[in-house]
Amino acid sequence: MKWRGGFDFIHYLFISYKFGRKGENRIVIDEFLATFVPIIDCMEKYLVIDRNTEYLRIPTHRLMYVSSEGNYSYVWMQDCSKQMVSLQLGQIEDRLADLMGDDCEFVRIGKSLIVNIDFVHQIDISKQKLVLSDCFRCKYDLTASREALLKLKSYIMSK
Repeated sequence: MKWRGGFDFIHYLFISYKFGRKGENRIVIDEFLATFVPIIDCMEKYLVIDRNTEYLRIPTHRLMYVSSEGNYSYVWMQDCSKQMVSLQLGQIEDRLADLMGDDCEFVRIGKSLIVNIDFVHQIDISKQKLVLSDCFRCKYDLTASREALLKLKSYIMSK
């Protein structure tokens, strides 16, 4: 089972943890938090951008996509915010690959996008449309080439 941080992981731990005392099936929240919060904190991965005058620490499970604009990139987050960074898209791609290793959820789409496949909600190849969403409050409608979307779709289907 792949752990991606956030609610799914906490829910799994909460359900699988054996709660109760003296045969009672009672939930002990303090015990749960004391046991598992340190584990969860250790599993968080952050993309750190540390340049001359900027420092940015981004939790990777909240990073929805990265777009490029010349020598700069925009990092788009799950809270619908964006941050401009003075790195090229290729540099961010390399950092994410080094950070995530074999379990990388980030895929380069064409020349100008890196997307977190955990947030891919819809791929419409005929309309060249890609929708990223957390199915709660944040939704991004993006465009990409047909070839890039076909590759993305086949990559996701193979996982």
